[in-house]
Amino acid sequence: AATGTSINVSSGTLNLNNDTTVATPLTLSGGTLAGSGNVTVTGPFNVTATSTLSGTGTFTTQGTSTLDMTGAGSFLALTGGKTWINQGTATLGGDDLIYFGYSSGGANALTNAAGATFNLTTTNANPLSLWTGTATFDNAGTFNNAAAVTHTLSSGIAFNNTGTVNVTAGTLTIAGNGSDTGTYSVATGTTLAFSAGTRTLNAGSNITGAGTLVVSGATVHATGLRGIAATGTSINVSSGTLNLNN
Repeated sequence: AATGTSINVSSGTLNLNNDTTVATPLTLSGGTLAGSGNVTVTGPFNVTATSTLSGTGTFTTQGTSTLDMTGAGSFLALTGGKTWINQGTATLGGDDLIYFGYSSGGANALTNAAGATFNLTTTNANPLSLWTGTATFDNAGTFNNAAAVTHTLSSGIAFNNTGTVNVTAGTLTIAGNGSDTGTYSVATGTTLAFSAGTRTLNAGSNITGAGTLVVSGATVHATGLRGIAATGTSINVSSGTLNLNN
């Protein structure tokens, strides 16, 4: 375990090939954290400049994670078969993004675990983007779309929701495939859009709130409840297909 004052990877690569627990603040300020070992960060995790998480080891954060980087359009790359599991509170801010597969591809994933929170406050229009390989975002906790902009989650990223997605500001457009048993809460004046791919709202899922649901190119199979139909401002099917199976 690492128990010193702090770890800062500013350039180059730190390879951790054994399982490691980091109890101090971990900062990526331009470098790469890689390796085949599983890394658990119990202290703060900060990304302050374009940086990379790479390698097959699982990266787990249990405290506060802040991605707020210098430079326009900076990003954190998840590549080479990396899985990041957030078990604390993570915030993607500034005008930053997470870039899956940049630049070595692989099967990469980000899991927002049950009881965890992922805040999307960035002003970047494409906060979850795919370079190459495959990518999955699994939300089992709380996912907050909290910036008054239009966020589009890339069509190459599978987005699965078994927790709660709150659209409290702006528009959240999901362009990838996915299967849900969780809830989408769409506040007044906001929009949830399914723009591409195939989405299955399984039993137990729901879309609630006084906002707007848009199907604009996706095929949506709605088996779960659709509270927004009774309480929302509108449902707009502009292209694609909305199958109501209840």
